[in-house]
Amino acid sequence: MTMILKLAAAAALAVGASSIALAEMGGMAGSSGQDIQIVMKPGQGLPMDVGGKRIVGVYTQDEETCGLTIVIAQSEMGGMANGGTDAEHGIRVAGHVQPGKSLRVDGDQNRAAEFLCGPSGRKMNARIYTREGYKAASKPAM
Repeated sequence: MTMILKLAAAAALAVGASSIALAEMGGMAGSSGQDIQIVMKPGQGLPMDVGGKRIVGVYTQDEETCGLTIVIAQSEMGGMANGGTDAEHGIRVAGHVQPGKSLRVDGDQNRAAEFLCGPSGRKMNARIYTREGYKAASKPAM
């Protein structure tokens, strides 16, 4: 079984458990529009709402780095395991984040998710927040 298939299987299981835990907390992470920060653990899937998109992040400790797989979908039904529905499939992005570095995903309404790798890849923090909007480039004086 390839690493991606293993991650997808682990994410599908973790998403179910994480969804139950987040439902008990009052919903999907970020759905309230408030800024939040969550400490992720290896193999733990984290479903999030970021600017009108559903994101599921799965972190794995990979030697001294943080392995990160993110699935971005239009709705809850998209993504890795959509149960055979006709819903649009999500987009999967996989890679590594070096300790002390982060990866940011920007969504609509200036909402963003940032994944920060901890020392030696032993933990990862996920932060959902409202970022400052992009400023229009000013035209040079003639």
